[in-house]
Amino acid sequence: MLKYITETEYKELLGKDNVPDDFDNLNIKASNYISYKTFGRIDENNIPEQVKYTTCLIIDLINEENTKLNEIGNLKSQNIEGWSESYSTPEEIKTDYEDKKYSTLKQYLWNVIGIDGNPLLYCGVC
Repeated sequence: MLKYITETEYKELLGKDNVPDDFDNLNIKASNYISYKTFGRIDENNIPEQVKYTTCLIIDLINEENTKLNEIGNLKSQNIEGWSESYSTPEEIKTDYEDKKYSTLKQYLWNVIGIDGNPLLYCGVC
């Protein structure tokens, strides 16, 4: 299975003492997400540091998303005076985290060159 980082690298890059409980599964999901969005252009034998760092950040985002999806009632907004509350739906949570993950990709991988000589996020002529 595709994994761009190890537990040790995760701890070092983010300065954390522990990894998430389901680290291996999260690592596979994050690595495959990045590979899909970068069109398989990452050299798995020489993974750039930006890709490793981005993998760490996306692992955290997937972990947060899973936590929110598992919680019952995700409070989105609250009005105390008239006492009204609104909650996020699972679809809203998934959309929000998809946006966060892709923003993270764009922020850290916009100038990284892939094994084919093109930027990782280059999708070709439209």
